[in-house]
Amino acid sequence: MTPEAWTVVGTGVVILIAIATSNRQLRGEMNGLRDEMNRVHAEIGRLRERMAKLEGLLEGLREAITGRKVA
Repeated sequence: MTPEAWTVVGTGVVILIAIATSNRQLRGEMNGLRDEMNRVHAEIGRLRERMAKLEGLLEGLREAITGRKVA
């Protein structure tokens, strides 16, 4: 093979290695992002529960102050 052919083959190998490496890094970042999104969803669920509890407490306080039942 001529030196030019080896250069083309070598360049192709380097490009393939670069593509494989960037895909591996991207997959790792996506897994990290997915984990972070799951944590955020879980935290939102906990916040909803806490807000519902506060709404109930405020409703009871309103009833105690006004003497009326809230529908």
